[in-house]
Order: sequence, then structure tokens, then C-alpha cells
Amino acid sequence: MLFALGMASCAPQTPGMGARPAYPSNVIAIDQNDAILFNGESITLEGLQIVLEEVAQMEPQPDVQLEPDARASYEMSAQVLRVIKKSGVTKFGFVGNEKYRTNEAAPD
Repeated sequence: MLFALGMASCAPQTPGMGARPAYPSNVIAIDQNDAILFNGESITLEGLQIVLEEVAQMEPQPDVQLEPDARASYEMSAQVLRVIKKSGVTKFGFVGNEKYRTNEAAPD
């Protein structure tokens, strides 16, 4: 019995495999603490790579939308962008940027 319990705790886990691709679009969010969410499910960068490779193979390919929080780090956003590019996803865009826009004119 103890041996079986010890083996179960050593079983490898695939990071973020609760996250599944969906039609017509998928949202990758990065929160203020640099946590990554794929369609609302927590996921690691490694898990994101796996899921996005699956998305890239879907016909027709669904959209992938990136929505980083304004307080998310630039480094995490850049890492997620690298994963998206490496995955082969071609239908990609940013969403949510409009909530950070101001109506002030840019300085000359």
C-alpha cells in the first residue's frame, strides 16, 4: 500500500492540460502576477506551447487572442509571444488594448 502511494506521487504531470482549445477563438490572459490563463484555465509556458501546437493543427484554425493585464511584466508578455510564434499559430491578435487608451492628444 505504501509503495503504491509513493509511486502515485512520482507520476509526471503535464502542465496546464486542463486547458483545451475552442472554436471560434481562444484567449490567453496574463494577470498582474504574471500567471498565464488559457480560456480561463491556469497554464504554464510549457503547457501553453502544447495547447497552441494543437490549435495550429486545427482546421479551420481558431483565433488566438492575447490579453495581458496592464500590470503584467513585459518579460512574461514577450515569453508568451515567443511561444505563440513558435507554435505555428497564424490567426493571432491582441484584445483589450482599448481599455488602456486615453483620449488625450500625444505631445508634439
